[in-house]
Amino acid sequence: MNKKIIAFVVSAFLSVSAMAADQKGQGSKHINVNQATVEELDKGLLGVGPRIAMEIVKHRDQHGPYQDFDDLDKVKYVGSRMLDKNKGRIVFD
Repeated sequence: MNKKIIAFVVSAFLSVSAMAADQKGQGSKHINVNQATVEELDKGLLGVGPRIAMEIVKHRDQHGPYQDFDDLDKVKYVGSRMLDKNKGRIVFD
């Protein structure tokens, strides 16, 4: 294969991948973790899939509303990396 074709294909792939990653969480700038559904958490937060979203809702139902990031960090499968990615998205109203 020609080097220019390979470079174009790689560049196109990286652009599409970046656009797909940027689209997650674009529906709403802020996600209220005390009111959001599993689906809203899954679609609105980076690094959160259905399993983690269910854990967030389950923990909230069992222990009451989250006050801050320390409370959210107590949820099974939620870690500091995921919280750091979403600092600007998560609200606790």
